Amino acid sequence: MKSLLKSFCILTLLTGIVFGQLDSQTFLSLKQTGVEEFIQAHPDHDGRGTIVFIFDTGVDMGVEGLLKTTTGDVKVIDVQDFTGQGDVKFFEADTDEEDGINYFVNEDENMKVAGAGKLDLNPIDEEYYIGVLPEKLWLNSGSGASDVNNNGTKDDLFYFVTFKTGTAGSEYWVVYFDSNGDGDLSDEKPLRDYKVNYDAFNIETAEGLAPFTMGLNIFPDEQKVNFFFDDGAHGTHCAGISTGYQIGGVDFNGVAPGANVIGCKLGNNNFAGGATVTESMKKCFLYADKISKETGKPCVINMSFGIGSEIEGRAEMEKFIEELTTENPYLYVCTSNGNEGPGLSTSGLPAASWAVFSSGAVLTTQVGSDMYGATLPDDIILHFSSRGGEVSKPDVVSPGAAASTIPNFSRGDRMWGTSMASPYSAGIMSLLLSAAVQEYPDIKVPSQFLYKVVRESAVKIEGYEAIDQGGGYVNIVNAYELLKKYIDAGELNNYETYKISSLAPNMPDNSAPNLYIRDGSFLTGNETFTFQVTRNNTINKDQFYRVYNLESSKDWLVPVQKKMHIRNNQSGNVEVKLDMDKMKEPGMYNAVITAYRADKSNFPEFSMMVTIVIPNNFTELNDYKMNWKDEKLNIGEHKRYYVKVPAGGTSMRTRVTSDEDTYTNVWYFLHDPAGEQIGFDFINFEEEEFKSDRYYYNLEPGIYELVVLGYFRSRNISSYDLSVEFESIDVLNKNPLSENHNQLELVNQFNKDNNYNMSGKILGYETFHSALINAGEEYEIPFVLRKGEASKTFEIMISKEDFNKVTDFALMIYDENGEAKGIGGISYNEGSVSVRNRFDADSVNLKFVMIPAFTHSEGEVFVHITEKAAFKSETNFSVEEGKNSRLTLYPSISEIVNCEIKKPAEFVPENAEVFGEIHFDSSNNESVYVLPVKFNYNGE
Repeated sequence: MKSLLKSFCILTLLTGIVFGQLDSQTFLSLKQTGVEEFIQAHPDHDGRGTIVFIFDTGVDMGVEGLLKTTTGDVKVIDVQDFTGQGDVKFFEADTDEEDGINYFVNEDENMKVAGAGKLDLNPIDEEYYIGVLPEKLWLNSGSGASDVNNNGTKDDLFYFVTFKTGTAGSEYWVVYFDSNGDGDLSDEKPLRDYKVNYDAFNIETAEGLAPFTMGLNIFPDEQKVNFFFDDGAHGTHCAGISTGYQIGGVDFNGVAPGANVIGCKLGNNNFAGGATVTESMKKCFLYADKISKETGKPCVINMSFGIGSEIEGRAEMEKFIEELTTENPYLYVCTSNGNEGPGLSTSGLPAASWAVFSSGAVLTTQVGSDMYGATLPDDIILHFSSRGGEVSKPDVVSPGAAASTIPNFSRGDRMWGTSMASPYSAGIMSLLLSAAVQEYPDIKVPSQFLYKVVRESAVKIEGYEAIDQGGGYVNIVNAYELLKKYIDAGELNNYETYKISSLAPNMPDNSAPNLYIRDGSFLTGNETFTFQVTRNNTINKDQFYRVYNLESSKDWLVPVQKKMHIRNNQSGNVEVKLDMDKMKEPGMYNAVITAYRADKSNFPEFSMMVTIVIPNNFTELNDYKMNWKDEKLNIGEHKRYYVKVPAGGTSMRTRVTSDEDTYTNVWYFLHDPAGEQIGFDFINFEEEEFKSDRYYYNLEPGIYELVVLGYFRSRNISSYDLSVEFESIDVLNKNPLSENHNQLELVNQFNKDNNYNMSGKILGYETFHSALINAGEEYEIPFVLRKGEASKTFEIMISKEDFNKVTDFALMIYDENGEAKGIGGISYNEGSVSVRNRFDADSVNLKFVMIPAFTHSEGEVFVHITEKAAFKSETNFSVEEGKNSRLTLYPSISEIVNCEIKKPAEFVPENAEVFGEIHFDSSNNESVYVLPVKFNYNGE
């Protein structure tokens, strides 16, 4: 009878899936990628039999959508916190009676809670332990739920008692936790490690819903209980996208509603952005590896976490993942590609690794309409989605905007980012593996093979290059058919992987997996470039001989040979040339050469990406200025403009304009030669914003990328004019200004004359620090914020090599009570954090703390720190040529300007340098150039 009832329940649940999704759901699109069609055709291939790991801020196992799978089983089957955020120590406890009430007590720790003698279970050895979960644990939490029980105070204490219980041969530890905060444990239930009984619980609130659900794990050897929760919402949202079932209690599902979830907390939400801590990311992977081997089930990892890449694909975390997945090829690792787009060379860390499957983000027409009021003609790749360059990333693009599951504290349930695209791809893999487990029970599909299938079956999106979308728009129906085709053809036995290397001048050793030339202005067409291809012996056969046919996706990229071969462990070379007659226009040229097996299978073995940028050159012939008139963009469409900084160019002006009679709604982004975004602005006809006019100063040499985007909520095609102009104000002597050295020598390196009005401002002072920080350590700098100071900023810089050792680098500013007053971090090897002076006191004692998250428990980084205080009142100083503040700079003729030396009235420490800036303004008072200067008041 029980079996019949169970079968009936499963059938009912499956019927709900099929008929509930016949009418396409919005908010989390499943139609465009074929998910709806696939589950309707294969309702039992819905992710069941697979585990999706969520490496994130946590997972709330108590919200609708993450309660059950489609078969009625508990969805979240395990939770682990590798950050230590929820760690609480416990201590030996005695029992004591007071006024007829029995207590657990520890007088040394001043802990006391009632309930002794009234618990359902008793310890085997008569030993009790007591601990307390303080509400201040969430003082700086990203949830904002610092008053977790909503009783008007933020210093409540929630006591617990833990002990070993059971019978001989079945001993285990339990926790009694004071969830209602009444100081009495007698009304509480025993809690075990979450994965044993799925014991989930809340801290009860005075009114309203509990902010989040918790589970726990007991570590007797370490005398601690770890409380697991998601106080960041990000992880819960990702879990719902990949595996949600009946989100909100209605027929609203994620991609793989039948899958189980294991939540692994790698981000500590007390730090900026829920930053990782030392080894938290690594420990998550090791735990997934352990579960994969213990259960034998397909384990899909979603990690929508990462930072920017400085040396793509070479970070310690990336090397660790590569080694781990080589040893265990049945871990399927999905990551977000990064939100640093739309510029090139913006894929993040560890997304740049070949060992992971990274996803870019798409905004679907359904989500665009129903959640953002957009009228998109087609699905578009979201502007922020990071692009490749040195590496072929993203692998694919997936829907990256959705409403999903969230903890109760969250104010909104919709998010967008490649963070949302990655769990979507993880759900796709769960569906494929669920199908494979059931249809091919004797076959295991290696991760790299599955990645290949998903890439090759993706659908190309018109208007985007491979560097934007990788293989294309993910599609489960295509992927399933291709997977079956390859398995049936025996390709799992023939599958080989390859290491590919070519020229990338911007890399430390000038090599990368792709041929990537950011400045192609030197190319003549006579050059020959080489890809070196080495097989990894994935096939595990020393004797190997394979011939490949080579095909290029674009006619300007010409393989010198039509075929190549690899024998045994020898590498093979593919030589290519560029047809410059077809590359005359400035812009980005992106193409892929694919190597197909030269037999009847025509199996695609590997691919080689080429990206060449031909920049716009600014010279005296065009007066160092270029214009683009009446440019047009459809909704969501983008155009890229590449500008090369001319020799001597110190200031760049970008102008995007429209007129009152022309519809324009565009955003623009400026990326520096390394790909990092340094500028953003917009113009909007509907809000009477008709001009964006920006200057960028003190430029580094190289190619800047300016991307103009038709805003996704535009109502029509946008028209605009664009101009870019450079000026040259080169400073020949850059020493600090002083009484004895108060002159600057300036020269115009361009072949045109310019006139400027000059003025100076003293802005503040700065001091310098350096620190060598070891793995697992934090570094503190106490400081004082004084009444005359508007703010304090700490700027840090580490080498790119040291940056590759970390998975995060949180920067925090705390007051004397431990409350965060400034939150920041570094996404690349430089970053900063600031605190504004909103205090009433004459001076306030604060503390700057650096918390690097190392990949491994051993290592060190050297940090340069600049502490900058900005004055509330600026001090003006004169800058004159002779006695005139107006300056004319003629080509190649240096001019001497004199700077008035003033001391600021505000306090300046003895070891500090005062800083300011000199403005060079045009006749219409535009700040054409801003020159940073420093002052030395010792006369030297």
